[in-house]
Amino acid sequence: MAAWLAAGRDSAVVSHESALDLFDLSDVVPDHVHLTVPRARRGLHPGWPISPHTTVHPVRPEDTVIREGIRLTAPLRTILDAAEMGTGPEQVVMAIEQAGRCGWLVGSNLRARAEERGTRVAELVEVALNGG
Repeated sequence: MAAWLAAGRDSAVVSHESALDLFDLSDVVPDHVHLTVPRARRGLHPGWPISPHTTVHPVRPEDTVIREGIRLTAPLRTILDAAEMGTGPEQVVMAIEQAGRCGWLVGSNLRARAEERGTRVAELVEVALNGG
């Protein structure tokens, strides 16, 4: 929470592997706090061990949730960001399966959004949705 607050609670969103961890969707243990920030803040260095991510896929209001007082990317966005970043395929598959069990994902929405991220992400999502 401290890193997110230091980065700017109005513009930063906890994302990628940090959000996977907070949602308990995989076994990944991030060594930095992953934050998605507007491109204008790409030089962000708030004094905490963070990995700032800028994006060409703007964070839409429906792409965020508040959990334990922290603004996070929603599970679907979190999974796609992690997959695109290169998080281990087994962790992404685990996250998709866990989010599905929690009722946080609809397969058709995940497929459509994954296709926007490219062939590698779309194929990884398809493997997970077809039973890993």
